[in-house]
Amino acid sequence: MGAANLEKRKEEKVKQMKLHIFNPENDLALADGGANYCPTPAATLIAQNLASLPLWFADKDDKVLLPDNTHCEYHKCMSSLFPVAAPYENSMCNDISLCMPWGWSAQIKRRLSVMGLSTIMPTDDEITSIRELSNRQSSIKILTALRNSGIDTPALPMYYTNADDVAAFINSRPRCVIKAPWSGSGKGIAWGIGRVEPPMEHFYKGVIRRQGGVICEEFLNSKVEFAMEFFTENNNVTFAGYSLFNSFKGSYSGNVLASNDDIETFLTRFIPQEQLCEIKETLPDILKSMLCNSGYTGYFGIDMMIYDDNGTNRLNPCMELNLRMNMGMTARIFFDRYVAEECTGKFEVAFFKKAGEAYAMHMANKDSFPLKIENGKITGGYIELSPITPESRYTVSAIIYKNEKIEGIYQID
Repeated sequence: MGAANLEKRKEEKVKQMKLHIFNPENDLALADGGANYCPTPAATLIAQNLASLPLWFADKDDKVLLPDNTHCEYHKCMSSLFPVAAPYENSMCNDISLCMPWGWSAQIKRRLSVMGLSTIMPTDDEITSIRELSNRQSSIKILTALRNSGIDTPALPMYYTNADDVAAFINSRPRCVIKAPWSGSGKGIAWGIGRVEPPMEHFYKGVIRRQGGVICEEFLNSKVEFAMEFFTENNNVTFAGYSLFNSFKGSYSGNVLASNDDIETFLTRFIPQEQLCEIKETLPDILKSMLCNSGYTGYFGIDMMIYDDNGTNRLNPCMELNLRMNMGMTARIFFDRYVAEECTGKFEVAFFKKAGEAYAMHMANKDSFPLKIENGKITGGYIELSPITPESRYTVSAIIYKNEKIEGIYQID
């Protein structure tokens, strides 16, 4: 079932007023583990600049926490074009039936409790379960379950708590990847080159000291990176769509905007459709078993990779479990709701070092790619998905094309 069908299914239910909050520091809060975690300045700035992002994936009757008048004015502008959710006001506290932050941690639970929403929170045990599932060791469990189901997987990652074991792993392979159990997107990852050098040794010893161990993986020669997105509620897991994305050294940069069917057709250029369907049908039962004690409700994703294995395309069906809302699912919902199905596009997240650079880019794109809307759907042009001002440093935006295939948008590694 795709995201569009999920939208219809949810609309048929009794309406709940949900509160959405963009808290991109959640991965770092999970790594810290404490309720009093203080976000880094960079994480705080991302949260500030992109706070309006949930307007595009929240249901139209939901509420979104917007931090200031800049975001409220942006909402007024966008709500005149599309049926987006409304800003949250303090007087609505008693009307909220479900909190839907970007991700759950002890830190966001404390923050929402201070807002007077403590009666609709996950329990402390559920927060602990979500944190444990967000550990990158979950990828080992998922790959093992897939392998036991007869699905082809690459060599299983290893989890080591001893620095000597990590050194032996690195020294025995020409290339490998070492990952922290918890880290922010694109962070907490280091690449081994067949020998242990001081920066690498400092990295994994520090992670072991802080988090108890590291995940060690074979290096895979990536060609295409994508995700299968899911929705879970009441201990049921449903496929929600595909996310086709670009990354550089593990750091996400953007998504292709296209229909699920077009993305699946693109992926079958590299691997058989039957293989995709088998994984799509097998994962929900595996994930349902893993999530049963978490109390988690919402979207989440499984990152995957098509890689070159000595001239043969192979699939890694679980690079990582992202037990939270994510940019790929945001792009999926944005396309399904607001973009004409025959179109394609780019969904991009960017960082600008200097104030003013983002705004200059924004104004240039508005001039070069004027927004076109027909029958409530975008048929072309540029749109910012959170307000961009002369002070903005982080941006999220989309450019929609009328007659462009995925092959013309996606950069194959």
